Amino acid sequence: MRRTVALVLGVLLLGIGTITPAHAATLALTPITVGNVFTDGQQVKVGLSTDASSVTWSAADVNGAVVAGGSQAAASTLQVAVTTRGWYELTVQAGTTTARTTFAILSPLSTSAVAGLTTTRVGDFESTAEGWTFYPGSEYPGATGSFALDTTANHSGTSSGKLSGDFSAGGAYVSVNRTLPSVAATSVSFWAKTPNLTFLTFRITDSTGQVHQQRLTLSGATDWQPLTVSRFDGGKQYSHFGGANDGVWHGPAKQIEVVLDKGAISGATSSSVNLDDLTLNAPAAAPTTPLGDYESAAEGWSFYPGSEFPGATGSLSYDTTAPQAGAQSAKLSGDFTGGGNYVALQRTFVPIDLKALDLWVKSSQLSSIGLRLTDATGQVHQQRLTLSGSAWQHLSVTQFAQGTGYLHFGGADDGVWHGPAKAITLTLDKSAIIGGGTSAAVNVDTVAATTAPTYQGAGTHFAQSWNPDLMPVLALSGARSARDEAYWNDAEKTPGVISFPGKITTYQQGFQANGIDPLMIADRGNDLYDGGKPPTTDTARAGFANYADALATQYPQIKNLAVWNEWDINGEGPAYQTPEAYVALLQATYAKLKANHPGLTIIGGGDTDVTQQAWFQQFCQLGGLKYLDVVSIHPYNYLNAPESLGTIIDQVRATIRQYNGGVDKPIWITEAGWYTGAGSAAPVTEPTQAMYVARAMLNVPGHDVDRFYLYDFKNDGIDPANQEYNFGLVHNEADALGKYTPKPSYVAYATAARQLRGATFLGKEYPGNGLIDQVYAANDGTPFRAIWAASGANTTVTVNATGPVQVTSLYGLPYTLTPNANGQATVTVGVWPTYLSGSTVTSVTAP
Repeated sequence: MRRTVALVLGVLLLGIGTITPAHAATLALTPITVGNVFTDGQQVKVGLSTDASSVTWSAADVNGAVVAGGSQAAASTLQVAVTTRGWYELTVQAGTTTARTTFAILSPLSTSAVAGLTTTRVGDFESTAEGWTFYPGSEYPGATGSFALDTTANHSGTSSGKLSGDFSAGGAYVSVNRTLPSVAATSVSFWAKTPNLTFLTFRITDSTGQVHQQRLTLSGATDWQPLTVSRFDGGKQYSHFGGANDGVWHGPAKQIEVVLDKGAISGATSSSVNLDDLTLNAPAAAPTTPLGDYESAAEGWSFYPGSEFPGATGSLSYDTTAPQAGAQSAKLSGDFTGGGNYVALQRTFVPIDLKALDLWVKSSQLSSIGLRLTDATGQVHQQRLTLSGSAWQHLSVTQFAQGTGYLHFGGADDGVWHGPAKAITLTLDKSAIIGGGTSAAVNVDTVAATTAPTYQGAGTHFAQSWNPDLMPVLALSGARSARDEAYWNDAEKTPGVISFPGKITTYQQGFQANGIDPLMIADRGNDLYDGGKPPTTDTARAGFANYADALATQYPQIKNLAVWNEWDINGEGPAYQTPEAYVALLQATYAKLKANHPGLTIIGGGDTDVTQQAWFQQFCQLGGLKYLDVVSIHPYNYLNAPESLGTIIDQVRATIRQYNGGVDKPIWITEAGWYTGAGSAAPVTEPTQAMYVARAMLNVPGHDVDRFYLYDFKNDGIDPANQEYNFGLVHNEADALGKYTPKPSYVAYATAARQLRGATFLGKEYPGNGLIDQVYAANDGTPFRAIWAASGANTTVTVNATGPVQVTSLYGLPYTLTPNANGQATVTVGVWPTYLSGSTVTSVTAP
């Protein structure tokens, strides 16, 4: 019976064929836009590869809430219908197969000038309105060609400019040129892409009409490559003609020209080059906060008769006769016929981290004007500013605890400046009246406080193995500086002969092309000295100093150079960790660098972390502070929330003052961060990393830290259990989620960086309920504030305002608050920072 059934079943199976298991679809997602980072208005597109006929997709925000979804037929590109700023995880399904990636939508980077480096974009090539003109090199007849916008190739935006030349009938070159706005540029950066050119010729015309020409060597790659010109009257095969014709640069620039030479074409008679993102780079003015333009009494200036010395009379009035700027100036008058010593005009203000004070003064009756600045402790620092002549005179003060006739009283009363400043007084002194008169007047105008710019940076490893194709993602994050290295052992293979590898030049050009200010580290031992160990002999220290000097010489765009990385925890062992050895190295290097590069900022201090306060104290005792301009610290506190950074900074500052005669040194945080992952000690979740990163960026300016470098920009590997692999803001190129795709912290960093770009910390307000409310002046002077709680439950705060208020979330989502009839609106805040922008805000209160 069983045999018969089996035979019948076998015949049936033969008749209907073999039964095959269901096929699992293949599915892969790849970034089309580098890192899947988009800006407003860009269509979110992801590369799609599948053998399924269709796919479904969904996009979820950082909280896991699905915000959009859909389906489409199989294609090489998946279009995702999400337009709102933020961070998202994209899940795609093809049958039973699932693939994931992440993407971000950001606001565009501001193009307005910012302290540090101004990049004027003269070649976006998004429209013909920029005024680029083709020239066929008519003095050498025969060449033909064209220049047009090319939407098939772009480094950024939607198009580039394509210059084409054909020399089959003769000619020597073709070019494209445009006139320039009046910018005191010191360098030019752009991106180029060409199939077969070996070089480009660059011409820039100065104010005299003199053309400065040099050759820019191309890498041989056919993809986009960054090019930069950091000196206009020099460079490879430099020549000049026309105008002054003296080989000297006479700025500003009037015209720029990019030349495609027949001699640069390899193996053909025609070629082309695409150009994009061409910028003029110039140092920007330091950010300033106006204290007195005297266009309105609303500024808060008042008259004071010097009542502690009775008898003086006088007044503060507004004078419309020949102001220095605007429509009027302040006029301070004093009469001492009845006694008294001085009269004054004065005002208080939200505490300002003052770096310099500028003012304009005019008087034909005074030999000096008195300046009093009140610091955070209430201590008044007083000095005299000399006047001469009767015309407007510009006065600038950069030292607040010294000067002519300096004295101090009140507050700490120790003669040490304890910023920030909170009040200013300008005095008309009886003793300063020329000829011994009993009455006088002085006009004052355009009083402005110069404050430190907040530079947001990130640690990078381009000197190791990072690919420069990451640069656009770094730049789009809003990082304005990057901290990297150029190793001594790689640069000096023969004693006394120093030559840096080509990859150093490549990534330095990438920094310049993307408007990123490099903070370079000179470090690591050299096999030719002290057996490759850290330099501890005089010969090795001299060799190291020569290498650091060569680095600054070859790359003049480097304005900030650090001497070593984390000497205080040097991996070579205790013998190489001593403060004595580091001070000796720092001293030798500082002397060499300052002799040859006096404007270079030298960063040092051992990179003290939270465990190395005793080491740093000993370093200071040994006189180490004399051999650096900036103290670098690495206050890693990944076991704690970022607000504890303030305590560490304050400890370091106190030590600096203790051993530096009460005088501060600038402090930069050049490494700090939080790592994600699993299986390692104390990792944080990705959303927690995001809010900690933003809170750290917002917190440190309030502790007089001008620069903050997050460590590090990219995950260095894909093992979630390896702590060192997971500090990044974006994923590793080998990550299953896609090359350089964003973590939530990337978007939080980018949002904070946009808020802080060119901003100046003004002070704190205390709305109650344990909230932190930090107030800033934005790059354009408009006030904004960041509010969050270090811990605890959400709080609904009341925003008191005279008009609409712009609110921006941690992930960059904006919306507008409209106050009610009572001038109030409410917003919920918590452990994530919330940004409130606008001059309409008068205060914020919590229940």
